[in-house]
Amino acid sequence: MRLSTSVTRLISGVTGEGTVFRVDLDLRPEGKSGDMANSLRSMEIYYESWGRPWERAAMIKARPVAGDMALGEEFLRMIRPFVFRRYLDFTSIEEIKGMKEKINLSLLRKNPDEVDVKLGQGGIREIEFFCQALQLIHGGKDPEIREKGTLKTLDALLSKGYIGEKEAGPLKEGYVFLRNLEHRIQIVEGRQTQAIPAHPAELERLARMMGFKDTAGKRAGDFFWDEYRKRTEAVHEVFRSLFYRSAGEAGERAPKDVLMLLGADITGEEAEEGLKRLGFKDSASALKDLNLFKSGPAARVGQKAAALLDRLRPLLLNGAAKAPDPDRALHHLERFITALGGRTAFYSLLAENRAVLDELMKIFGSSEFLSRDLIERPESLDLLLSKELSVPYKQKDALIEEFFKEALDREKDFEERLSAIRNLRNQEVFRIGINDIRGALKPRQVTVQMSLVAEVSLETAYRIALEGLKGTYGAPEEDAPFSIIGMGKLGARELIYGSDLDIIFVYRDLPVNGEEDGSQGKTSGPRSISNHEFFVKLGQRIISVLTVRTKEGVVFNVDTRLRPSGSSGPLVVSRTAFLNYHRGKTSIWERQALTRARAVAADLPFAHSVLQEIEEILYSRPLSREDVSEMLRIRARMEAEIAREDSTRRNIKTGKGGLVDIEFLIQALQLSRGASKRALRTPFTEKALKRLFKEGILTKDDHGALKDAYNFLRLLEMRLRIVEDRPEGYLYEDPVKLSPLAKRAGYTGENGPERLLNDYKKITDKVRSIYHKTLEALP
Repeated sequence: MRLSTSVTRLISGVTGEGTVFRVDLDLRPEGKSGDMANSLRSMEIYYESWGRPWERAAMIKARPVAGDMALGEEFLRMIRPFVFRRYLDFTSIEEIKGMKEKINLSLLRKNPDEVDVKLGQGGIREIEFFCQALQLIHGGKDPEIREKGTLKTLDALLSKGYIGEKEAGPLKEGYVFLRNLEHRIQIVEGRQTQAIPAHPAELERLARMMGFKDTAGKRAGDFFWDEYRKRTEAVHEVFRSLFYRSAGEAGERAPKDVLMLLGADITGEEAEEGLKRLGFKDSASALKDLNLFKSGPAARVGQKAAALLDRLRPLLLNGAAKAPDPDRALHHLERFITALGGRTAFYSLLAENRAVLDELMKIFGSSEFLSRDLIERPESLDLLLSKELSVPYKQKDALIEEFFKEALDREKDFEERLSAIRNLRNQEVFRIGINDIRGALKPRQVTVQMSLVAEVSLETAYRIALEGLKGTYGAPEEDAPFSIIGMGKLGARELIYGSDLDIIFVYRDLPVNGEEDGSQGKTSGPRSISNHEFFVKLGQRIISVLTVRTKEGVVFNVDTRLRPSGSSGPLVVSRTAFLNYHRGKTSIWERQALTRARAVAADLPFAHSVLQEIEEILYSRPLSREDVSEMLRIRARMEAEIAREDSTRRNIKTGKGGLVDIEFLIQALQLSRGASKRALRTPFTEKALKRLFKEGILTKDDHGALKDAYNFLRLLEMRLRIVEDRPEGYLYEDPVKLSPLAKRAGYTGENGPERLLNDYKKITDKVRSIYHKTLEALP
């Protein structure tokens, strides 16, 4: 404390020679009433608990300038999460706008006729506030815009696409002009001031210092004022575009019927009538949701959050009324507000971004799956502003680069890596879902995108797990390869929302006397274990990385029961044991499962070599009549015990003529004819169906009927999951229950549900007919 006092006195103390520099300590915690010097820990507590909006903006420009520079850098690292928040932070707009409005009031009270080039309209502070607002909004996710100088910040914002040249140009030119003007004012006045001189002689002197001259009867001061107004009006227009345009949109008045429903004195009967007029079908349930929505979150809400929510309620309720399914939208809206509680940042985001609000209400009225995601993780809301959503389809290489950068290169702590991989998975699934309901992705593209996300997640989990185990046990002897084989929908790249990952772990055992034996080999680390033990631990760690539930949820659920001997067999299997098992007398369902086996992660070349050998084993054994009978028996049992169809519901997957009929039919033909026709050996259902036709095994009519049925049923399966969030695959015959799904499947109009059901029955009857005809003709 004494050292701080001495340094301040030495620099700012007045002597016969004047001062070195004026010193302002008001930016310290608690301002003038706070301690002159604070410990690092007390600073951390202050900014975490009581840091104010203006302090966030001020700290953008902070840098160590003297004393212990390392300590200064440590302080800046410590407060970085306070300044630059992790998620897009639109509270900054409201906070900085409030600061500017206070400045305006202060100027009016002090001297309403004074023109201040720094604090006035279109002045330096508006340029700085514009830059700082965008830095605070986006700087948490984009470190490249965390510049300290205003001109460098404008260049960074322009290069990263946050502003365009029409904003950057006027602000940069205005900043240079106003800074030069500020310097010359202080030279003229001989003191620290930013006010343009009111006296005509002083104004003329200032104008000439700025390069203006008397011309054609017009004085330099007049030219100066013309240029000043031009510059500041251009700056203020850009400033308003950020701070007031969206607020004006948010302030639009909702329709009278909506405002009436939000009134405090409306009766229940009047409210139900009003809800019916707005298009809500179940007015009693909608009234319950409306009352909860009006009362707000159960948690205590701060004054600012409450004010923003009051401003938003008419817009949100109006948006729900206009949503594809108003009842669903209002129900989700009420739950979402409850989940948000008093988190002001999210209310500010909605208040300042009408497009985000509109998109949110479309989601709430269209998709149970995406709505649940937003309610459970409100931070996903900022994804609606993300550039990621404008990329409907991503290639695998792009996903790998993104996952590795965030979950491997940037994060080193195991728990942080778990959070990173979950956040990435959530972001990608949300991106796919949004583009699905927008119609930017075809059903097949949705399944491929989901499968690519799963493959990249597996690869990332494998590398996280391997790195951790090598640090403890060292590497396996001779770096024995390890691979992950995808089965089922993962192998066929047919994953949908909520699908589990069917996988098998296989590793190469070391050769002993010309044979491979999984018991051989040791790791190289201080805690040496056998290769098999290492790979068991690796498999367990991969599953943990994917399935341990954190606050971000899980990555994917994993199912390893398709490995040799199922749940009773070892978690990981050596190549030799894997091949020998399938050389034996395996059941027909195990052979069916192998038709969709595919290398998906870890050592892919090794996995390909294993699957080539498996393929020869699989197709070397002809399909017997006994095998066909067993397939028919298994399928009938699935229909009876899993589908459980009745007069009220149908099962898209396991019911009569459902997806499983098509899959069983294709697999039977692959196993029956794959020995002589190698083209049939593919894990992809649609590709196998096409090749069965090309090889002359399916007729043109049967191929066309099965292809159309497959696409129809897959569309319903995906729409059922994203609209209703129901994984069981039931199609209810009740028109009211079926209506939302029918709309999302393209069956619009009053009779949409009826037409959907008619098509479903016709298509599934045809599939069942082809299924029986084909299997009964085998082998």
